[in-house]
Amino acid sequence: MSESYGAVVPTRLDPAVFVAAPRADVYDYLADPRNRPEWQASLERVELLDEGEPRVGMRWIDHVRVGPAFELQIIGMEPGQLWAEMGTVGPFRAFVTLFFDDEVRDGVDGTCVRIVARVRGTKAAKPLGWAATGLMATLVRLDSPKIVRALEGR
Repeated sequence: MSESYGAVVPTRLDPAVFVAAPRADVYDYLADPRNRPEWQASLERVELLDEGEPRVGMRWIDHVRVGPAFELQIIGMEPGQLWAEMGTVGPFRAFVTLFFDDEVRDGVDGTCVRIVARVRGTKAAKPLGWAATGLMATLVRLDSPKIVRALEGR
């Protein structure tokens, strides 16, 4: 998968999180935008633009604690395997793709979620997109323990 879903194949630099929970449960939880305020520290609330169960095309707005709101849309779903979103704000377009794999760590069965996040800026904002990609990776790493706590507590 090279440029599908706006993201590249994960690298060893992309963050990953291990959750001691079945892959289907982890996927269902992370694929639903309504759960984001439970684990995403920068997020104040989610405003659904489309009701119903998560599906390709579903749209919502992430109202963040600092900065402008982001309009997002699910652009790819392969249950238990892959989930992808695209978000826009100003001259930026962000792509996040989650890859799900079964994994055993220290004798514990669970799920490894590899998180590929890329931000692209248009024209003069292009260099800022690269910087924003680094910032997103840092935020994902900071949110990872909250993802684990939310899922392992279910």
